[in-house]
Amino acid sequence: MSAPTRPVSPLLDLVAIVVLVAIATLGLASTFLGWGYFGLAVLGAVLGIVVVASTLRLPGVILVAALPIVAVLIGGPIAMREPGVEGTLPNLGNPAEVMTGSITGWYELLTTLPFLDLEGPPALVPFLLGYLGAAVAAAFAIRGRSVGLPLVPLVATLVVVLLLRRPYDEEIGWYPVAFAVLMICWLVVRGMRQQAGAIPVRGGNTGRLVRVVTAAAVLLTGLGIGTWVTSGRPPSAGTALRGQIETVPDLSQLDSPLRRFRTFTKQSETGSDNVHDKVLLTVTGAPAGALLRFVTLDSYDGDQWVPANDTIADTSDDSFLRMDSEVDNPTVGTPAQVQVAISKNYRSVWIPTYGSLTSLHFLLGESQARRDQVRYDLPTSTALLAGEVGDDDDYEFTSIVPDDRLTKRMRPWRDGIMHVAGIRRVDPLVRPVLASPASRMEKLFVMAHYLRDVGRFSSGGEPGESMYTSGHDLKRLTKGFLLAPRPVGDDEQYAAAMAIIANRLGIPARVVVGAVVPPGGKVRGRNVHTWVEVRISDGSWRTLYTDEFMGDKPPQPQMEPADPPTTGTVKNPPRQEEVTPTEVKVRDQLEEQDEAARRGSAVRWAPWLLLLLLVLVVPLVKLLVRGRRRLLGRPSQRLAGAWEDLVSQARDLGVPVRSGASRPDQARVIEAGEELAARIDDGVFGATEAGADDVRACWQEAREWRRGLRRIAPWRRRLWAPFNPASLVHGRGAEARSAREEPRVSATEDERDREPELVS
Repeated sequence: MSAPTRPVSPLLDLVAIVVLVAIATLGLASTFLGWGYFGLAVLGAVLGIVVVASTLRLPGVILVAALPIVAVLIGGPIAMREPGVEGTLPNLGNPAEVMTGSITGWYELLTTLPFLDLEGPPALVPFLLGYLGAAVAAAFAIRGRSVGLPLVPLVATLVVVLLLRRPYDEEIGWYPVAFAVLMICWLVVRGMRQQAGAIPVRGGNTGRLVRVVTAAAVLLTGLGIGTWVTSGRPPSAGTALRGQIETVPDLSQLDSPLRRFRTFTKQSETGSDNVHDKVLLTVTGAPAGALLRFVTLDSYDGDQWVPANDTIADTSDDSFLRMDSEVDNPTVGTPAQVQVAISKNYRSVWIPTYGSLTSLHFLLGESQARRDQVRYDLPTSTALLAGEVGDDDDYEFTSIVPDDRLTKRMRPWRDGIMHVAGIRRVDPLVRPVLASPASRMEKLFVMAHYLRDVGRFSSGGEPGESMYTSGHDLKRLTKGFLLAPRPVGDDEQYAAAMAIIANRLGIPARVVVGAVVPPGGKVRGRNVHTWVEVRISDGSWRTLYTDEFMGDKPPQPQMEPADPPTTGTVKNPPRQEEVTPTEVKVRDQLEEQDEAARRGSAVRWAPWLLLLLLVLVVPLVKLLVRGRRRLLGRPSQRLAGAWEDLVSQARDLGVPVRSGASRPDQARVIEAGEELAARIDDGVFGATEAGADDVRACWQEAREWRRGLRRIAPWRRRLWAPFNPASLVHGRGAEARSAREEPRVSATEDERDREPELVS
């Protein structure tokens, strides 16, 4: 009579579920402001487990109904920070808000720049991830008998976090590896515990201690390897939903200060929309001469430069997203704090800013609805307010002002240019410069100085200059400007043409419309200008100021055609052997950056390879054990190996086969191979050594029985069998027993060989 098995406490499973949920949600650390979200996720996990434990003795349908009810009633006061009646009971408005927020919170999270304030619908996301992931996993672990099924909701939680995270996070890159190591350890412990619970094993307490110590050692080793692999190296970008959803999909229909640039210039006939002498803004905190940005235009469609989403391939934040009280801005530079008072003469959707924003607050009664209308594009440092910025929208902001100096010695960005339609229409002008051996940045300054030296300035407002029309479509910029006898235009034409030329030279460039802050801070229409930003090798954008490429002389009635730029315009291009110490330093730094990038790409997949190795280690060990059983040892040992391989397959499929039983007894348990067991016993214990044909035949028959066992097993056990470590745990004792059988056979044969001599 077998001894009764002690019931296994689910406490270990519940603790493992909470820890796995906590590790999975670490991926949102760079999304929310502070660690309050982490507490919400853990609290949700504990609440989900409490609901499962409370309904353990009730039908499963009760649990299914209880989970959403508890989430709706408790989710408002806990996650959305909204107290109920007298701060205790949920009010009647909470359930509706929670149900709505559980749907809209995911969208708001994906369309908001980090950091997110832990309030409103986005706060429900970590709560629901912890609550649902832990509740479903606990239900599978406590109510069911499957070893691996509780892992499915936990892995789903990790996958959702990876989709919601910022793809280029560098602070936390180890958590998927830690999650995988702990998950595998828990899986092994559950598998061994299930096997131990089926048939009592002598020395079970000692074996349990050994398994716990082994699992802890594997966990610590995996964490050490994962930390070493990922520390100091950027993790893989992977695939994420952030940046895939655009909150302002059609930006071309918004107000364009470049298209209406002549409303800021002096005109002979001043209309009501001309603001040349009118105050637009009053700026406090920005120094005189600072560049106040209105809008960045980074795509050219052949008719005009427009703002666009997803124009920079190496970032996920290149779109106009919501912003909360703070922005996680990686820009390096000088901090600034600025206040802006809006005049009634400023009418646009674009919010003037200085530098790259880290926070923005409205001064005259900031409402949540008004804040929800703010959108910010971090890579272009452009902010907009849905609707229109009015004179009651005074605001203050903090920002980081980066170094924007641009020199000829800098190297341009080498991975693509901006989208520019009809870019080759400027080739008749730039073809001689393209053939020059000079660097791309030197060619850029050659073309900029060419436009400045031969070009003339006119806004079409002076008498006799009405032929110099506005606009920056291809026809105006080519035949009417660059390919004309002499270029004549204002900021609009010069900046638009200069940006196209820069992209044609292979340098990413975009147009910026803004204002130069005058002494006193009162910005008028005449202070509005345009400039060009180009991207250099470190990924930053540097300013090509207007006075570098725009002529300031007025046009003359009789102007001689300008000579086109030639290769001779670039004087004394630097020879290879004439390298200054500064160039050597810059070159060495770039080479070090390239080498670091190559090393980063080499180890980018290391955490996932480690995870794959941990998943495949059990199947690989099983293949090695099978090969050793079949190919190594005496024929009798290989015969015993054929039977052990069949028994191992049965254990992996969930059949509780006792290690100390004889082969016929094991055959009756697995209901297969009784004749094969007898033949193997004859070959192992027989007087004569088995032949190679006998070994081959037994292995062939054992393989047929293994296939038969797999065919009749449930599909879940068939899928789990290759990864089930049960046969490896029991196999050590069985192989030791098979090894002890061989010396007994040899001793018996020796005694039989010596028996006639003793008789004589």
